[in-house]
Amino acid sequence: MITKENEWVINYIPEEGGRYTGKIKVSEEELRFVSLYESSNKTIVKAIFLDVATFASAGGHTVYRYSNNDEAIVALPAGEIANVTAAKKGLFKRAVITMKDGQVFVFDYGLLSVGKLVERIASVAEAAYPSPVI
Repeated sequence: MITKENEWVINYIPEEGGRYTGKIKVSEEELRFVSLYESSNKTIVKAIFLDVATFASAGGHTVYRYSNNDEAIVALPAGEIANVTAAKKGLFKRAVITMKDGQVFVFDYGLLSVGKLVERIASVAEAAYPSPVI
């Protein structure tokens, strides 16, 4: 269930460069980032996001990023999240998500703490794929 406690306005930092400001929503099924606008100082072509038709030609790899020409979206299924950590780059705080296939997604929250976001993502990832009890 999406509530205001499960929604943050944050920046997505793609590996290719740039910065997208948008809303990230964390539910039991997935983490979904929807861009509001491109907010870097340099122009990054929206083509870094694969369109939905590219999914079929991805060669068996999972596609987590796409664009429908109106907005750029990052959709990370909770069961595919291997790890989430809080990190710092200078004064800026980031949530770094590693998927089971090794892809890494970085969300920058500026000077604000990412603690609650990281906890929420970790809790839904754990619920979707619980560790075996030994």
